[in-house]
Parts: sequence; C-alpha cells; structure tokens
Amino acid sequence: MKIIVVSAHPDDLELSCAGYLFKMQEQGADITSIVTVAPSAEVNNSRSKEIVQQEMDHSYQLSKFKLKVFETELHENGRPNLTVDNVSMTRLDALLEACDLAIIHNPNDYHQDHRATYNLSYPILIKKAREIWTMQSVPYCYHYRTNTADIVADISQQWHKKEQLLKCYSSYINSQMIQKVSTSNQYWAGKINAQYAEQFTSIYRNV
Repeated sequence: MKIIVVSAHPDDLELSCAGYLFKMQEQGADITSIVTVAPSAEVNNSRSKEIVQQEMDHSYQLSKFKLKVFETELHENGRPNLTVDNVSMTRLDALLEACDLAIIHNPNDYHQDHRATYNLSYPILIKKAREIWTMQSVPYCYHYRTNTADIVADISQQWHKKEQLLKCYSSYINSQMIQKVSTSNQYWAGKINAQYAEQFTSIYRNV
C-alpha cells in the first residue's frame, strides 16, 4: 500500500496522523510525506530555518518515512509565501505519485498555509489517489465549523512512537502541547473503546 501525506509544515504530520502512519508502516505500507512550506525564517525568536531543519531531520530519521520538501517561494523578509497558482500546482504535481491513500489538511483549518496546501493538492490527487482523507490536527480541529470525521483509527500501540516524533520539535511543541494532543487522541479513542486514536474524514474515493 502506498500512502502520501501532503502537509504544510514540518510537525503537521506528527501532530495529526503519525500514529496511523506508524500503524500502516508496521503492516508494510510505503509512506511518503510532502511538506509544502520548507524550513525558513520564523517569526518565533526561538526558531530559525536551521533549527526547524534539524528538528525535521531528526523526526524523519526516527520515523523512516520518505520525505519530499516543496521549495516554497519566499517574501523579501525570508518568510514563506505559499500561493495557489498554476506555477505552484505544476511544481507540486511533479512531487506527487500515484497512491492508494492520500492524507491532506482539512479545509476548515484556519492557518492559511494549511488551506493553501489543501487547495493545491486536492485537484492533483483526485487524478492520482484511490482515496483521499483529510486529517484532524490539534489545535486547528478545535475550531472546525462542523466535525465530519467518519474514520477513527486506533493508535494505542503507536502512541509512544508518535510522542517521540512530537518531542523532536522542542522549539515549538512543548509538554503542554503534547498533553493537548494526548488528550484529544484519548477523547477520540472513546468512540472505539481504545486508549488513543486519530480521526480523519474521507472526502474522495475512486471506485
């Protein structure tokens, strides 16, 4: 099984669906992650392009997921400028392969890079993926207009691995954030009588 995740930032995959990916990897799935906003200058003084790059590299060394990074256009101030246009879509298309399952951002996410990533990737993936899911990511999912999740994946056996990846991003993800993710994953798990779970919404299936 081939799974592709298209997310905006280093750490988005880890926050949203790392547990499910580990579960599928253990079953032999081939996992590829595409990050659409490359490590770059940060507003947060505790983060820099170099720090984010090091944290991302550490996470992928642990997970063994394949990584492709979209070279985002930059503003004059060095900050990323991910735009939804023909040029960006063509460049992203070159990174995306045919797959059984694609996981992308939820269009309800309030972060502009998340929405741009969804708008760039979805039109491409309906031609390349057999099925497309949107992820639910803390804290963005707390503000969704409606909760349309129809897939709950038990990650009880994979939670520890997910937590290790989250800890790689120590310049941004602190213990309080990890606790929020843990609490959400435990809450969702109550739907299937498990300890930890991640939620997704199925938005496309090529039958």
